[in-house]
Amino acid sequence: MRFHYVFAGWEGCARDSRVLYNVLDTKIDLFDIPTGKYYLGDGGYPNIRGLLTPYRGHRYHLSEFNAPGARRVTSVEELYNHTHSSLRTTVERAFGLLKGRFPILKAKVSYPYRMQVVIVLATCVLHNFIIDHNPHVEQFDIDEGASNDANESTSFITELESVTQSIHRESNNDLRTSITSQMFMDFQNRRSCKEEAGPRPNTQ
Repeated sequence: MRFHYVFAGWEGCARDSRVLYNVLDTKIDLFDIPTGKYYLGDGGYPNIRGLLTPYRGHRYHLSEFNAPGARRVTSVEELYNHTHSSLRTTVERAFGLLKGRFPILKAKVSYPYRMQVVIVLATCVLHNFIIDHNPHVEQFDIDEGASNDANESTSFITELESVTQSIHRESNNDLRTSITSQMFMDFQNRRSCKEEAGPRPNTQ
């Protein structure tokens, strides 16, 4: 759960997509996404080249699938969203681990703005250092509250912004559709195999 790129300094009320556009357009500290690779982004980002985001208008959060009485996955989009959300919890756990290790990130500090930016960068560097040199020892508890809150706060960008950015920065919809189709085929094959195998015998 390492951090590969950190861009600190924006105010907390800034929208995720606005920060992303600034990072993609900056020439000082380039955020380079290698060809053929992509990052998982929640509904606050457009589905553009280098990102894979959830389908709009379909269930997404794990709590929506795991709640008592919740229906099973019923569409290819829901299957993709469920898998996407399951993977994204690792991202949120990384933030929870970072805040658990460095409680200063959760406190209201009176340091000057530039010092606050340095603190964020320094804690991320130290976090990576700990993982690289002592990966099997966790010295602090994960801040599960912070990671859970982040996982439940997805808000989708507007349709207009999504379309505009897809045109400006290249859409990633074809890749998402291809992954979704293959994922659903695998899902159906596994379900068919289970049905053919029948119930497991009771050996007790």
